[in-house]
This record gives sequence, structure tokens and C-alpha cells, in this order.
Amino acid sequence: MDTVKKLIFGPDPREQYRKCQSTIRRNKRQMDRQIQDLQKLEKKTKSLIKQAAKKGDLKSAKLYAREYRNVGKTQQRMYLSRATLDSISMKLEEQQQLIKIKGSMQKSTAIMKDMNTLVRLPEMSRTVQEMTKELTKSGVIDEMVDDIIDENGWQEEDEDEEEQITQILDEVLHEEGSTVSNMPEAKVAVEESGEKEEEEEETENDEMLANMRQRLSALQE
Repeated sequence: MDTVKKLIFGPDPREQYRKCQSTIRRNKRQMDRQIQDLQKLEKKTKSLIKQAAKKGDLKSAKLYAREYRNVGKTQQRMYLSRATLDSISMKLEEQQQLIKIKGSMQKSTAIMKDMNTLVRLPEMSRTVQEMTKELTKSGVIDEMVDDIIDENGWQEEDEDEEEQITQILDEVLHEEGSTVSNMPEAKVAVEESGEKEEEEEETENDEMLANMRQRLSALQE
């Protein structure tokens, strides 16, 4: 009977409202977990920068600083995404009042604008597709063009990358009372046992960095 009613009258607006809000809550919980993971990555990367600086290893310090920067940018986009989901949720609350008055949900340019913001964030591609489906069914937004939802649509501006890397290094090393310009020089020669220990530590850090990149990539899917 319910199936017949849906075919004749379309989806129940109250049911669609609940589905939309459920989708938002689920994605917010997932994003909170991802943000926590990013915070851990950020803390670990900062520690690796300090370790490299103490050895006078500027090359590794810059490499870790670049990862630190990438984690920070991803974190900023996640916070923006979460705030946008909160905005959509509040606007859907207003739609609930329209259901009571008019018996249906109404088109919302404000929600469409928020959805367009999410489209430009690569981390949100799956969420956007899921929410678009539910919001379109309920009549709140028009169907979005598929090719707009493009994970490669986000373009980073790296014109001042070196300057940003140096700034990050200075900020992190400032906590240790140091700067990039006065990093201690790496020792030219070390004892054989010390060299072996250092190589093992560098290998461990390289593996950790590769793992960090994989985790960061996973958060962006």
C-alpha cells in the first residue's frame, strides 16, 4: 500500500526530511572521527619535524613540514564541510515547518548554495552524491549536474609553497627556541654503531611518512 502511495503521490516529505537529517548526522560523526585522525597526524608530523631539526637534517624537516601543511589544509576543509552540513541541517529544520503548513518541502536556493560549497570539497564527493539524491527526491533542490561533482576539481594554490614551508618550520622550531636559519649542522661522520642506529630510525620515519600519506589519502576519499 505504501509503495502504491509513493508511486502516486511521491515520497512522504516527513520521511524524506528524516532521511536527509539522518544522512547529515551520519556524515558528521564520520567527519569528527576523521578530524581526530588528522589532529593525531598533525601532532606526529610536528614531532618528526623537531627530530629532523635536532639532527640538522633540513631536507627531511622540509619534507615533514610539507606533510604538516597538507594535513592542515585537509583539516581546514573538513571543518568547512562540517560547518556547511550544520548549515544545511538548520535550513532543513525550517523545511520541517513548511511541511506542517504546506504539506511538502519547498525548493531552497540557500540549501542549493551550501550543496555547491560541498561539491568543491573533494572529501565530500560521496556525501554530496548521497545528499543530492535525497534532497532532489524531496524537491528541496534541483538535480545537480553529475560532472560538477569532481574529486579533481579542488585546486591547491602552491605559488608560495617554499615560503609556507619555511614559515611552518620557523613556527614549529620556535617552540624549541630555534629557527631554520640556526639549525644545527648535521655531523659529517659518526661512529659505525651510531650510523646504523640513525639509518634504522630514518627508515622507520620514512615508513611512518608513507603510512601518514596513505591515511591522509584515505580521509580524502
